[in-house]
Amino acid sequence: MVRILIGLVSNLAALLAAEYLITGFSVTNDWAGLAIVVALFTLANSFVLPVLRFMLKPLIWLTLGLLNFALNGVLIYIVDIVSDGITIDGLIPLLLATVVMGAVNATIAYGAKAFD
Repeated sequence: MVRILIGLVSNLAALLAAEYLITGFSVTNDWAGLAIVVALFTLANSFVLPVLRFMLKPLIWLTLGLLNFALNGVLIYIVDIVSDGITIDGLIPLLLATVVMGAVNATIAYGAKAFD
């Protein structure tokens, strides 16, 4: 349960950081829409991404982890398609959002492990 709450907070911070830092990446100002986007990201990162990483582990090793970056980008793009609460205007904002969101999520996850 705590892990899900950390994921929600982490994804919220990552979305807001990406919106602030990247032109062409925007999140809705509506609280309900933002909550839906954060919930979708948390579900994707908690359940879908681990399964994909397990299935593609040999390819991830062969690409020296670059496939992890691509998987994160694909999940962000899928949430963009599924939800109206997020808008990405092209490939460059998607790539930059992947970097920013990955960095924020990794930082918060690392900080949360320090308290375990």
